[in-house]
Amino acid sequence: MFLVLVVVCCSTAQAQRYYIPKYKRERTVVEADMHKQDRKWTITISSSYNMSLGMQNRIAYRNLGDVVRYDEAAKFHGVTAELGVGRKVGSHIIAGLSTGFDYANALKAIPVRGTFRYYYGQAVAARRHRWFSYVELGPQFYMEEKYKTIGAAGVIGGGIRVLVLKSMRLDFQVGYRNTLMRRPINRTGSYALDEKDVNFQQYMHTVLAGFNLTLF
Repeated sequence: MFLVLVVVCCSTAQAQRYYIPKYKRERTVVEADMHKQDRKWTITISSSYNMSLGMQNRIAYRNLGDVVRYDEAAKFHGVTAELGVGRKVGSHIIAGLSTGFDYANALKAIPVRGTFRYYYGQAVAARRHRWFSYVELGPQFYMEEKYKTIGAAGVIGGGIRVLVLKSMRLDFQVGYRNTLMRRPINRTGSYALDEKDVNFQQYMHTVLAGFNLTLF
């Protein structure tokens, strides 16, 4: 018994000599640059689905001093694809221009808009997302004969920027757009009013949902 106890104690002491204690591995926090501040210019491609909420019509008779207003039901649903270039101002602002193609039923237009985006929070952080708000404003060039060539559109909205890959940032966004379309009056027949004395405007209210992908 005494010899057995001596052997067990010696074995335990030898095992303790080579015992390596376990430790908890510390988690390494990798911060992401959500703004890519080393690049001052950006090139983006964006697309959205557009759902019309309705249309307001306004016909102003200048020589009569009268205005007629009436509403129409929502009937223009479509998509928009745009290519944009922007300049970074600090770590929160990107201002630039965008153009593309807007299609809704039989309505086709080419928008040209000035863009302004403001990103909240820190540009470099452990989080892989960043909230933002944006504004767009500019002319639209219509390709339909029933509308005068030049109109306008303004967009306001917000969204979230997500780091998809190591070097890819994707903005998911929603917004509201107000579009101005100008209708020419009927030129057939005899009328007491001259065409230049009649101003026929249509305002279309639209909800947008889409994405904005930063290429560079």
